[in-house]
Amino acid sequence: MSAQKTVPHWADVLALRPEVRASDGSVGELQMSLHKAVYQTTDVPYRKVNYYAEITEPTPNLVGFFARVARRLGTNGMGTALFHLDQGMGGGKSHALVGLYHMANAPAEFFATELGQAVREEGEQGGVSLDLKSPKVVTLTADNFSPGRPTEVFGPAVNLFERFIWALVDGNMDRFKHYVGMGPNKDTLRTALSDANRPVLVLLDELMDYVLPLSAPKYVETMPDEQAFLSALMDACDDIPRVSFVLVMIRSERDERGYNLAAQDFRQFVADRVVRNGLTIPVNEPQDFSSIIRRRLFQTVKTNLPSPDLGRSYIRAATGPYTTKVFDKLGANRGVVGFPQRVEKSYPFHPELMRLVQEEWSLVQGFQEVRSTVAIFARTAMHWVDEHKAGRWSPTLVGVGDIPLTVALEQVLSSGLLMGNDRAVQGWRAVAGTDITSSDKSHGRAVAIDIELRNLGVESRQPAPAVRMATALMCYSLVGRAQGRRGATKAELLASIFEPSFFGTSEFNAAEEVFNALTAEEGLGALSTDTPANAAARYSLSIKQNLRMYFTAAKAVVQRTEQESLLWNEAQKIAQNSKGPFEQVITVNRPHGDDAQLGEVFDDVDSNATRLVVLDPRRWTLLNGRDNSSRTEISALFGLGPQALTVDNAASCIVACVNTQQRDHARKRAWEVLAWRHVLQQISDDAVDDLVQARSKLSAAEAKLKEAVLKAYRHYAYLLRVGEELVVEFKRFEDDGKSALHGQAVWDQLVENGRATRRGGLGHEYLAALLQNFDRPLTPREVVQAFFKNPAFPLVTSIDEIRRVMFELIEGDWELVDSSGSALSVQSQGQIQINSIAVTLQPRSKTAPESPHAEDGHDADITSGGGGQQIQPGTSSQGASEYAPQSQPGDPADENVPQGPKVYKRYMLELANRSITSHEKREEIWQLLRELAKALDPAFLSEQDHQLIDLKVTLTTADGDEGRIVTKGQEIGARVVIEEDDF
Repeated sequence: MSAQKTVPHWADVLALRPEVRASDGSVGELQMSLHKAVYQTTDVPYRKVNYYAEITEPTPNLVGFFARVARRLGTNGMGTALFHLDQGMGGGKSHALVGLYHMANAPAEFFATELGQAVREEGEQGGVSLDLKSPKVVTLTADNFSPGRPTEVFGPAVNLFERFIWALVDGNMDRFKHYVGMGPNKDTLRTALSDANRPVLVLLDELMDYVLPLSAPKYVETMPDEQAFLSALMDACDDIPRVSFVLVMIRSERDERGYNLAAQDFRQFVADRVVRNGLTIPVNEPQDFSSIIRRRLFQTVKTNLPSPDLGRSYIRAATGPYTTKVFDKLGANRGVVGFPQRVEKSYPFHPELMRLVQEEWSLVQGFQEVRSTVAIFARTAMHWVDEHKAGRWSPTLVGVGDIPLTVALEQVLSSGLLMGNDRAVQGWRAVAGTDITSSDKSHGRAVAIDIELRNLGVESRQPAPAVRMATALMCYSLVGRAQGRRGATKAELLASIFEPSFFGTSEFNAAEEVFNALTAEEGLGALSTDTPANAAARYSLSIKQNLRMYFTAAKAVVQRTEQESLLWNEAQKIAQNSKGPFEQVITVNRPHGDDAQLGEVFDDVDSNATRLVVLDPRRWTLLNGRDNSSRTEISALFGLGPQALTVDNAASCIVACVNTQQRDHARKRAWEVLAWRHVLQQISDDAVDDLVQARSKLSAAEAKLKEAVLKAYRHYAYLLRVGEELVVEFKRFEDDGKSALHGQAVWDQLVENGRATRRGGLGHEYLAALLQNFDRPLTPREVVQAFFKNPAFPLVTSIDEIRRVMFELIEGDWELVDSSGSALSVQSQGQIQINSIAVTLQPRSKTAPESPHAEDGHDADITSGGGGQQIQPGTSSQGASEYAPQSQPGDPADENVPQGPKVYKRYMLELANRSITSHEKREEIWQLLRELAKALDPAFLSEQDHQLIDLKVTLTTADGDEGRIVTKGQEIGARVVIEEDDF
């Protein structure tokens, strides 16, 4: 059972403070101001003692500091009077000063709180009794007044000394003038403090905010007097019992603004006296961060938190590879050992997130520590509370990868981690939006990877593991880590998406899938990988413009149409260079526009040759679940289906088509090629190393593209006769090493399928068996045409193959017979006129054969791939005389017989309105047309002296049955007239 079911979710246990919700998670007045609390220029909630105590974690440093001040104010002992708080901005100093103000201004109310009780208990150690007796609090908020200018709060006072006196005497003008008249010396201050007749707490906040304008030319001459006053005040406070002075003065190296020389000298002057008279202390430590943040963001819980049970649930889930390959590799105090104890301190935040903040981020001088952490975590906590309340997924513990960049990115970037470097801030903002997620969660490489993995069925039991892991990688990459390292190890990244609901190795495998996708070549664009010799590889995001970032930027400008065009160009190039036994490779481009007719698209496909027809993947794909249109149009190309085209040679056509899924993979490879080409255009000529590496990347990408295109073209189709029907057979290569773009591979497969023959593999017995299926002898031309038109005939590697088997038949029991019925003598296969229609090939007769057509009332149907259309005899032949017996010496044909003048005759035939409704009548007309075809055979016209032809044909037929008569007539310039007939 998962931890989600046995341990309450933290968002059900902890409630956000109303002010966090009211400020939309922007923290607002949780960033305390002493001036607002004391002078109440704004109604801030922490001006009330109880509220302040409620949101303040009683850390050891803070309680110890308050106790020291309380002991100084509440006893006559001469303990330390001067305290200096010098932590960086956001280190809790203003928060501490507000607490001291409440302790001195309302001691009864303060000591009644949980915080006050802890302070009293610490202050009264050793039998001391605290009695503050309503101290006077002198509050000098130096960030709210300027040198030489009076303010309403401090009356006529214009310098530190006068403001101190005005606050000490509560604005009594007479007493003010009295002490000011005595001058800013130690005696004056001692007298004034003694005259107060009660404990005095002096709070001087943000001194350097006053010193900076004081160092300007207009006021710099007054700086020695201000220094003298502060020196005297420190001495006087140290001399007078029950007086304490708390000074906030940030060290120059911790102030993000920096100081000029005069201001630095002033600070050094004061610091030297602090060393002599007082104590410099921090008010919190890094290990206090998690408890401070929890106290700041969530309402106090009276019952025990479920953190121990939750910690144990993590240990139960961390089994198998997650133990050996992840947690055991994280190092001391980061694995499963002691995890429940660490969770108890950090809850509801993951111990690793708090370790990163406390031990790494807090080391950055510009990081504003608690204040920045509160700002980041307030947005983070509110986001996940809202997600949980809405019934959506929310992390069991808020980890390194759970800072939602959609709402907390600017808080991270402005926290001081980047030292106020605007260029770095812009760079990381771009990396976050491009590589991880956009503000609306719709874009970003990690977002895309999550979608891809989800579509592939990778189940990691969380909605956005890639975004979480990429966010963790960014958090680990923002600042340098121990031993000068950057980024994260694989173990750290895998741990960033671990949840206690895991129960086996399947989740580990899913986490590895996420890691592999993010770190792969097509993963995060700003990724940088470092592989030390003796340490685990480290992965980091970088804003430095490297080749990978060039590549990512280039990919963003590559259009999908460019990718598809490159894929198609590569496919055409491969096919043309590897046609194998095919006589032709024909590539068919997708038509422009949706109104293109299939007849126009496939206009150049039909030809009297063996052809590999490669289809454009931008239009035709197979096996995507929606390939009906592709199958219909491929069938039409073969002359079949509802959109069947009129074709003559479908049997000798093989169609190569792409696989949809692998086409998409090939398109990605084309994307990479185009991106690297863009990169090469951007790199300057002097960046030699980058150029070499980019060219190598491009070469590798081009090789991968070619491989992907070959694999994508897995499908091929051809015409097949099944019984009396013609069908289109769709086949695919299962072997990745074979491709439909390789003519030899396709041909070899056709041989295995019994649809083609190898060179020399066609046997004359096989041809004889095929020819005996016809009800009349065929001419050599008809035999040749059958290999291209009739799917019962196999594809052959060349016409010579057909000539060879014809000759083998003639050498056996077959013969060539002319129109008069005479058998021809053929001595070699070269003598066979392969295009002849004047002779026929038939089994040898034991008696003298009659003319094959004299009594023949039937003609064979040589069915093409065009759905069973009759093949009309060819228009070229050699005369029968070429097959006559060879002449002998002395024959008259060998003598030169003188020729007389040529005589020309006009042969006119008129056949008026002859019915051709019966088969016998059509056969008679066909015999007449056959003789006319012989006379006009283009291959034989050079030996005949024809001069003119006057041809008039009228065919009355059903609309649509005229075939290509009109087209062919128009091609030779004939005048075609079409009339309606009510026949």
